Amino acid sequence: MAIIEFINASNKTYKGMKRAIDYIQNPDKTLPNLIKGKNCSPNTVYNEFVITKQNFKKEIGRQFIHFTQSFSPKDKVTPDMIIKIADKLLEHECFKDFQVVYATHIDKEHLHTHFIINSVSFNTGKKWQLSKENLANLKEYSDELCREYGLIIVDGIKDNRKNRGEYRSKEKNQSFKYELFLAVKKCKWLSVSKEDFIDNMQKLGYKVDWRDDRKYITFTTPEGKKCRNNKLYPKEQFTKESLLGAFELNRQQTSQNELHQKMELLLFAVQLLSKREHNLNHIRFPLTTLEGQAKKERALEESKGRGLDWDRGNGHEI
Repeated sequence: MAIIEFINASNKTYKGMKRAIDYIQNPDKTLPNLIKGKNCSPNTVYNEFVITKQNFKKEIGRQFIHFTQSFSPKDKVTPDMIIKIADKLLEHECFKDFQVVYATHIDKEHLHTHFIINSVSFNTGKKWQLSKENLANLKEYSDELCREYGLIIVDGIKDNRKNRGEYRSKEKNQSFKYELFLAVKKCKWLSVSKEDFIDNMQKLGYKVDWRDDRKYITFTTPEGKKCRNNKLYPKEQFTKESLLGAFELNRQQTSQNELHQKMELLLFAVQLLSKREHNLNHIRFPLTTLEGQAKKERALEESKGRGLDWDRGNGHEI
């Protein structure tokens, strides 16, 4: 279970940046094969960061962003797996055009990766910015990576009781809105375009009204109930921009054929579940039911807590 935490890195001098870079590459904490760079070389990263700042005359203010990705000692992970997860995390759109040096530390009981981001883009000269919407998208993308590597993710909505209650009945643990939430979330990460997304939603029984001249998307459930995308929580994950950003990542990360196969497996699971129930009224919420079964299986293992904690710092701001 990965926990990502931004670290206070407000030092406005190059010395602070140099100390941070030296720290994450400390040979007492890591190994040469676990030190890598994105858009830069780990061996010359300090000079490359400085040259970028000087080229764009952006030598004042915050010099770098430092965050970590930590894993529970009880997670079945290896250093090689951790660094691969880090590689994929940095393929997210928010890191495009930025130099990043990163290293997986193995000196503690819990394996963890340190990331140092140059606060200035080597391509545009703009400072690092991460909006609330992009942060939510990045968080969801990280959860998907953990699932891909078989790490336990505690699904559900992290919010106050009022918002949580909109999704589920406390007694039945079901609601049409939560079922819609699961459908949109599944199709978001199994689609490569707006058209592909609409087609996948239709396969699950949902109609999608997505028009360029309208701000919001309207979903119609198989029972005829309507709900706009801004009524799903957290709403930052379901805006048009967030969905389109996920489709672009899917195109970069996975072949359309592989995503199609995953969608077919999901449909097969739903159909199989329906066949096991003679009374289809018991299967009004198939995705919720499948999620419940998966949670029962995961409950056999010791709970490791929520995968990511993005509230432990303000490192995403400049």
